[in-house]
Amino acid sequence: MAVRLEGAVEAAVDAPQMAAAVPQARGATSPVLHPLAGRHVVVVGINFAPEPTGIAPYTTALVSHLAAHARAVTVLTGVPHYPGWQVPSPYRQRLRSLEQLVRPHRQPVVVHRLRHYVPRRQTAATRAAYEASFWAQLSAMRLRRRPDLVLAVTPAVGGALAASRLARRHGVPLVVVVQDLMARAAGQSGIAGGGLVTGLTARIERAALAGATRVAVVSEAFRPQVVAYGVPESRVSVLPNWAHVEPSALSRDDARRALGWPAAPFTLVHTGNIGLKQDLGNLVAAARWCPDAAGVRFVVVGDGSQRTAVAATATGLRHVSFVDPLPDSHYPLALAAADVLVVNERPSVGDMSLPSKLTSYLVAGRPVLAAVSPGGATARELARTGGAALVVPPGDPAALAGAVRELRDDPERRARMSAAAAAYARRELGQETAMRRLDTLLEGALA
Repeated sequence: MAVRLEGAVEAAVDAPQMAAAVPQARGATSPVLHPLAGRHVVVVGINFAPEPTGIAPYTTALVSHLAAHARAVTVLTGVPHYPGWQVPSPYRQRLRSLEQLVRPHRQPVVVHRLRHYVPRRQTAATRAAYEASFWAQLSAMRLRRRPDLVLAVTPAVGGALAASRLARRHGVPLVVVVQDLMARAAGQSGIAGGGLVTGLTARIERAALAGATRVAVVSEAFRPQVVAYGVPESRVSVLPNWAHVEPSALSRDDARRALGWPAAPFTLVHTGNIGLKQDLGNLVAAARWCPDAAGVRFVVVGDGSQRTAVAATATGLRHVSFVDPLPDSHYPLALAAADVLVVNERPSVGDMSLPSKLTSYLVAGRPVLAAVSPGGATARELARTGGAALVVPPGDPAALAGAVRELRDDPERRARMSAAAAAYARRELGQETAMRRLDTLLEGALA
């Protein structure tokens, strides 16, 4: 089924950076050709617009950039399901569907939606079925047009494995963007039975990455594991995520009024997925160490497989609130309304992933309080910000509560942290910088 999409998906892909202007070399009489000029690119990734958070905004932006320069772009993706792990009704009946993201006077971006299993409960077995069903759908795909390049985004590792097979079948370069290390995730995320499947997941991940022409990792912390899989150092590049959310122009008080939030309390906000990895029971336990009388409010914005369970632990705590995921237009308001933005991870989480929310937190210019492993990917990323974050041990609600009170009582420190966050975002988190790095990586892969 070929359709013209309106609204969120089309807007996400047909972004301003899709203007097809070709850069001119200084003093040159002819345009400098982009490495993708005249080529067909296939992008494989289970998360894509209209999913509002997680990996999808980054994959969607990659497609937007590729489509501005390539002759054609085909996307092989799953059905929308994240972060609520529920499939919208329009996608429940069809095994496959075809969408065309139509752009005036240009070739459309062709999106193949492949129906796959979406678990409501996260265990090693249900996650394996999720991965396997997407891999099976991809393996059965036959493209009408030969690609010149295949680009895969993990997760899912099954998708990367199928992308590797697709690239070999057509004899074309494969680039894999590693957003999560899935074998590490199996062992670190707390998923039931994860330790039992770590070895198998590692073998699949090794097979997917070892054959890649280039591997891009979003954190330097991922590099050692990728190299251990047999990928030569020369093929591994760092492609940091960028800020895909524009900061709100409203003040903290105005943002709270716009959201209908109370003005007075010192407010901590956690946004994004509420899953096993986030371990938000620790945040609720910290709230018990900061009673309502302390003048502190905890707000959890988002959804996920553990929301019901975590909310149940907060029963009776009037200063803890759970807010449904906000539309794109309101999400920056939630960041602006916070005095402090929170990242919380399980103590076992180290180098499996980098929270996608970090870029949005930093561009919002708010202090970051992170209960994360000191040597993990999140702590290492925050250490680069020059003072935007306060890191405390994970799984220690008393330490987290102590840090909350410390920041509440020190507005000057919060101001310094805010300034550091905003400065780092301006310096490092621009999308144009990331896309230039991507272009260099693609040029090397195609050489």
